[in-house]
Amino acid sequence: MTVLCHRCDRSFRTYSALYQHERDSSNHHECPVCDYDGTSWEDLLEHCREEGCRDVCGGCNNGQGTLWAEDCDEYWEHVEDYNVCTECERHFSSASNLYQHKLSHRQLMYECYCCDRTFKTYGGMIIHLERGTCGDTDEISMNELAAECRKWRYFIYTNFQNDMYNCVPLEHGLDPYYCPTCDASMPKLSSLFQHIESDSCDQTLGDSVIGQLRNYLASRL
Repeated sequence: MTVLCHRCDRSFRTYSALYQHERDSSNHHECPVCDYDGTSWEDLLEHCREEGCRDVCGGCNNGQGTLWAEDCDEYWEHVEDYNVCTECERHFSSASNLYQHKLSHRQLMYECYCCDRTFKTYGGMIIHLERGTCGDTDEISMNELAAECRKWRYFIYTNFQNDMYNCVPLEHGLDPYYCPTCDASMPKLSSLFQHIESDSCDQTLGDSVIGQLRNYLASRL
């Protein structure tokens, strides 16, 4: 009795020989979890993406891709070590570059307080307001609003608050803002929000301090 590989139009004397052929042939790419047999490596990768049989990193092996055991520690270590975007599987040279790339996957979420433009990040919307091209806002007026907020002591250094409150332009190179969680210093209100939206620390947009600041800005603009 012979058994036939229909894909390759080859016959084999035993099932063992057929299975060996399927494991070794470039025309067969078997899923290590289920009985799927792809005609190409790319087909197998796409199958694993769709079915979740394995985690796929398309950026590995010079762009040829690699399969990882689903949700294993080694995969997540690889993601961290190589700054992998888990949505499109690309590798990046730094965590900062990965963060900037991830913005491309975000939906437009934040509507400007003064016009009908929408932004992917809250910090991006504040940059738009600081530029002075939307309504009557600019960097000085945004500093003024931040200094008026009841919680200003948690994100503005004391020696800058009075000048900001009175709309005095600050000298270039100064960092009047700081993160309520990690104390990192920032030059602009938009920089503060960009820091919060990054993975730099555990500060979030919705906590009591930053949440009140956002509510205050929304009420005044």
